[in-house]
Amino acid sequence: MFNNQEQQILPTLREDVKLLEAAPAEDGSKQWMLFDPIPNKYFTIGIDTFELINYWQNGMPVDEFINFLASKDYEIDEEGIMTFVNFLKGNSLVKNIDEKDTARLIEQKKKSKQNMFKWLIHNYLFIKFPIVKPDKWLERNLGKVSFFYSKMWTNIVLILGVIGILMVIRQWDEFSSTFMYLFSKEGMIFYFISLIFVKSLHELGHAFTAKKYGCTVPSMGVAFLVMFPVLYTDNTNAYALKSKYKRLRIVLAGMKVEIYLAIIATFLWSFLPDGPLKSIAFIIATTSWITSLLVNVSPFLRFDGYYALSDWTNTKNLQPRSFATARWFIRKYLLGLDEDEPETLSKSKRKFFVIYAILTWIYRFFLFLGIAILVYYFAFKVLGIVLFLVEILWFILIPVYKELKIWWEKREKVSWNKRNKISFSVFIFILVLLFYPWSSTVSMPAVIEANKTTLLYSPRPGKIETINVSNGQLVKQGDILLVLKSEQLDLSISMLKEELETLNNDLKMIASNTKNLENRFIIEEKILEKDIELSGLEKVKKELIIKAPNDGEVNFKNRFKIGQWVNPNEPIFHIYDAKTSNVISYIEDYNIKYLNDDYKNAKFIANNGLMDSLNVRLKSISNVSLTNLEYPELSSLYNGSIAVRQDAQEKEKLITETAYFKITGEILDNKYDFKTRIDGELYLETNSSSFMYRVFNIVYNVIIEESGF
Repeated sequence: MFNNQEQQILPTLREDVKLLEAAPAEDGSKQWMLFDPIPNKYFTIGIDTFELINYWQNGMPVDEFINFLASKDYEIDEEGIMTFVNFLKGNSLVKNIDEKDTARLIEQKKKSKQNMFKWLIHNYLFIKFPIVKPDKWLERNLGKVSFFYSKMWTNIVLILGVIGILMVIRQWDEFSSTFMYLFSKEGMIFYFISLIFVKSLHELGHAFTAKKYGCTVPSMGVAFLVMFPVLYTDNTNAYALKSKYKRLRIVLAGMKVEIYLAIIATFLWSFLPDGPLKSIAFIIATTSWITSLLVNVSPFLRFDGYYALSDWTNTKNLQPRSFATARWFIRKYLLGLDEDEPETLSKSKRKFFVIYAILTWIYRFFLFLGIAILVYYFAFKVLGIVLFLVEILWFILIPVYKELKIWWEKREKVSWNKRNKISFSVFIFILVLLFYPWSSTVSMPAVIEANKTTLLYSPRPGKIETINVSNGQLVKQGDILLVLKSEQLDLSISMLKEELETLNNDLKMIASNTKNLENRFIIEEKILEKDIELSGLEKVKKELIIKAPNDGEVNFKNRFKIGQWVNPNEPIFHIYDAKTSNVISYIEDYNIKYLNDDYKNAKFIANNGLMDSLNVRLKSISNVSLTNLEYPELSSLYNGSIAVRQDAQEKEKLITETAYFKITGEILDNKYDFKTRIDGELYLETNSSSFMYRVFNIVYNVIIEESGF
């Protein structure tokens, strides 16, 4: 029982607290809201609470009030009255008229205070800073934007969108190639300018739509999402609207603005001249609204998508209610606990809550894991490690620990039944899948290339005089493939020969005259120089006779014809031995330990889908891990699976982000001629290992790689 002295008098309700009629509850019953204007908070109440407030008598003794309610056919006991009184006091909805009330407020304030560490943990993911109170400005300017809510404006945008899309299709190569511009310094500057512009209009879309339906907009400002600034609009007063469709329009207004902007920007991009405006139009038409929609449309975070789903399903407090129902469901069907359901729900509503909660937990797990990795890499190393651990411990491990702790506390209530026997069997089955050392296969990016392959170039510019081979012809080492002619080289040789002939005649004329001995030595020296120069030019002329460096098949570009000039930087012939092709593959360093000693059952599957799988026998594995990738087609720059970056000094040099071992193999029973390199995947049977063992090794390798300071 309660102390009669403490519950003798009913507290006095504050006059500024408003009672508003709200939208019907999920079961169709009437609802009301208590609105506290000071913190701008709403409290939903049902018919019983509404009648209790309607009959409320400030300052009346509790016993008298109970009798008064009985005369009105409203039955309630003292405990029910005090529960409601505690709710009013706990949310500061009553007047403070004596020292006890003041002491209670001080105690509430102390309990609500968090130490700095807890505050940072709870708020560094998302914290708001209000900047402006825009309500009066929105009121004055609402008429100026009324056109944007008309059907005519919608039709104009749709027409522009159709035209813009058709124009982009015609200029698709130019449009798609512009994406690379975003990775430049100038592109990043324009991206952030565009993002600020788009986000500002996004929030104004929320604000003007809320104002259109009669809501006040108390504040707009900047919020920090994982330390990244984003704009926000306080639309709390939209809760007062009875129509869920109006609330939905307010929630979706921001995304609607961004989609309209993207459509208009696509249209403008097609007609704007090259320059900053066209770049900004491209950014708005593509990346800015796509990235914002990916965040805003998600129903698993408390952004636009969450509130839209909440209004659409007419479900208030969607996440806490779903989480409570899902925890009850899991305890019931996993542990077999027969506990009361947190609230009475229809079968379809309960199913929706459970599915939504589980999807949200999965989404949050990967989100928080991603954020942890993000802050680790973007902060300096010590801070990155601290934030990573905080993210993993506080947002993933501690909630799991708390739930398991509750399970442990309720262990005495658990008894074997059909539900938990099935759950236990499924759990054991999952553990077996995770920890049993199954025989597994490693997939490795690979290429096939001819064993002996040579590209032949012209040593200098020249004109084709004769072609002695055709495409696909087999040749032997030393066979003459093509003869080039350089008229400039021939002219130089001819002039040198004439000079030598003249010098030799001069030498004969003075050979018998002893007085011209000094001139004789000069002429002989010139003859020697010209002979050396002629020998060099004739050597170059011999190089214009292109010969096969090895046996093989010729891959000759048929566009080269007799009389055509050849560029020294462009290959003329490709000679290869297609029947003895090699398979070159790359395996991550943490997978190398799983390879079998006998290297059997390796198969190569080409990415082009035009070849049968090929049996491969591995011949060698590099003794040390490599960081340079020789084959660009396997790199992430060319849609390959190996993550690389370009070397700062040598752009053509590709550096892998993690270490790889190079594996060389040979094809067994080859039935194809590989005239060019073929990329694909090499699948290799490995030593038996469990999934969790592999995960542990990957994590362990990452920790070792990142442990250096």
